[in-house]
Amino acid sequence: MNVIILLLSLLTPYLDKPVQQEPLSAAALTRPASAMLAFQHTQTLTPYLSHFESMADVQLFTTEEELLEQKGLPLSIKNDPWQGCLEYQYEDMSAGICEGKVIYVHVTPYQAQLHGLSINGIELDPKQGNLQDLLGPPDFKAEDGDVYIRGDLALKIYRDQITGEWLGIDLFDGSSS
Repeated sequence: MNVIILLLSLLTPYLDKPVQQEPLSAAALTRPASAMLAFQHTQTLTPYLSHFESMADVQLFTTEEELLEQKGLPLSIKNDPWQGCLEYQYEDMSAGICEGKVIYVHVTPYQAQLHGLSINGIELDPKQGNLQDLLGPPDFKAEDGDVYIRGDLALKIYRDQITGEWLGIDLFDGSSS
């Protein structure tokens, strides 16, 4: 019983008084300048491509009809033994067509030298090594090249295993490979 009386005597001052709220000043509601500057300082945008859409001005998943409207008739059409689809070969690129859609775009060094190379409309030159300026470090290094992943799409730069020179570049759906 003594414990209950002691607890009540200790809690009584808090039970009798209504809670008083002090008005907040406008200064209390604003963020200190030092906190804002620190936050703004850490918000740096990455200079690298954050997603892949197209290579050589051809978007992945474009329909066969749209590709033909955009690029015209291919120079040749070959069977792709790896994908079991067709490869439409143009002067500046090749496109893998499966079930009526572009599932990959491939560019060789020769094609890039003659016609240039663009990813998402941004021109680049793999021979001069400015790919890493645009893409950053590779997400994976395979024995035959470098792989960059952005969402479900991937870009692979095939390299000669001895010299390191680039042999080709593919843009494809990384979730299907």
